[in-house]
Amino acid sequence: MANIYRKIGNNIYVFMQKLNLPLEEFAEKMSYSKKDVWNVIEGKVMLPPIELEKIALVLGVTKEQLVMNEPERLAPNLEFMKEFSDPDNLDKVLDLMDEYVEIREAI
Repeated sequence: MANIYRKIGNNIYVFMQKLNLPLEEFAEKMSYSKKDVWNVIEGKVMLPPIELEKIALVLGVTKEQLVMNEPERLAPNLEFMKEFSDPDNLDKVLDLMDEYVEIREAI
């Protein structure tokens, strides 16, 4: 996976799915909004170590598993990530998309 934050976000999503933990319930346990959870899953935010520890505790995994695990599957909204052979190009495209969304939300 290209970006470490996207990798962590995808791992969080995969571990949530393995636990059958709904997004709303995870958000409530973490005191996050649903939008905050999606921002984490999509790799849009940098999580400090203390937050990674809290997330790992909620998911019943280690912090290292969240960071180092190479997921066997991708979150449904991240499936397109497999189509890029060059991770740098993937990062550029996703960064541009994120910028576009932020601009649209600001307008």
